[in-house]
Amino acid sequence: MGARKLSRWQKASALVPMSLLVVAWGAAISNTGLATASDRVSADDIPDVPATAFEQPASVQAAPPGVDSRAGASGTLATLSTNGIPTAALSAYRRAEELLGKADPSCNLPWHLVAAIGRVESNHGRTGGNALDAKGVAKPGIYGIPLDGREGIAEIRDTDNGGLDDDAVYDRAVGPMQFIPGTWRSVGVDADGDGKKDPQNINDAATAAAIYLCSGSGDLSTQDGAAAAVRRYNNSSEYVDLVLGISKAYASGDFTATPNGTSTGSVLTSRSFDQTLTPAQRRDAAKQERKVQESTKKPRGGSSSSGGSSGGTSGGSTGGSGSSSGGSSGGGSTGGSDGSGSTGGGSTGGSGGGSTVGGAVQGAVKDTPLAPITKPVTDLLSATEANLRCAVEVSLLPVDTHAARFKACMDKYTKG
Repeated sequence: MGARKLSRWQKASALVPMSLLVVAWGAAISNTGLATASDRVSADDIPDVPATAFEQPASVQAAPPGVDSRAGASGTLATLSTNGIPTAALSAYRRAEELLGKADPSCNLPWHLVAAIGRVESNHGRTGGNALDAKGVAKPGIYGIPLDGREGIAEIRDTDNGGLDDDAVYDRAVGPMQFIPGTWRSVGVDADGDGKKDPQNINDAATAAAIYLCSGSGDLSTQDGAAAAVRRYNNSSEYVDLVLGISKAYASGDFTATPNGTSTGSVLTSRSFDQTLTPAQRRDAAKQERKVQESTKKPRGGSSSSGGSSGGTSGGSTGGSGSSSGGSSGGGSTGGSDGSGSTGGGSTGGSGGGSTVGGAVQGAVKDTPLAPITKPVTDLLSATEANLRCAVEVSLLPVDTHAARFKACMDKYTKG
């Protein structure tokens, strides 16, 4: 018996469940409000905040493991967007802000200050081959060096019988926020309600860090208040300067959300920011990077074969300059001149010619009753895909151009 042909409407209907599943993934990795913690705060969730500031530091490591020593402060700040924040960590930081807003409104704790500490201490739970799982737990586990007093390292003999840090001789900093066991004993909380206070859990650790920062009477929305709180966390001027610099960048939107479960190696993405090289060597490296970038540029207008070649009766011979797949499945009678949206490679073929799944789904449901229903969903997916593409594209460029190039790239995909 021959195969039954499906109508356009039936094909479109079959694509909708797939679309919704993909969008659920897209929402999880976007840096919109969908990535924020949205659980209601009950009275039991609100932590106690000590009226007296903690004197014992939370972390004592002179060289926090979340920062590539070659990159230095400038390299760390330059790679914030491309390095990203796992969605579990981003949610935990915002949840910490929400909880402390209820527990101690006068503290005015911003989420991005907690996030900046998480970036410096463990690269948001990803240092040493670790990754945050869906529950926000760092796996296999983050353990600092033994605090044995050698070579300028603080000496702190075991205080937890190895219970938190697997070391019964000396203490080690533990978890994404790198608490020393003695401080964790005083400030640790069960912020996610799983029944245990776990410093390896970014939810517990971020809220514990927030409690630590808000202890006492400081106003962390001010420069002086934030600096004083961060200095108590780790008594180092360089540490304070870097954390406040990252916090300011995050507050201005210089971050992207990344999927959970992925680790990261060196955060240094460009030799031009390698602080172990001489200034002349860094300049030469920047020139070489620019040459590579220029050689990989494609002329505007793109390949005619990729611009709506399967889209409709006159599917745009020059469409798709936005990307290699721009408008290839969009369809439409006019084809468009640049594959950039309403007339290029399909009337709803995604934003800026940069959509693939989103544009394909919307193009498939064009002229059906599903079109107005799926459009908000596919638009969100297109924006998410653009975010990921741009993060990859700018990672190949000189680091000092990342912020501007990322914005330009997003504009290309979302505005055409």
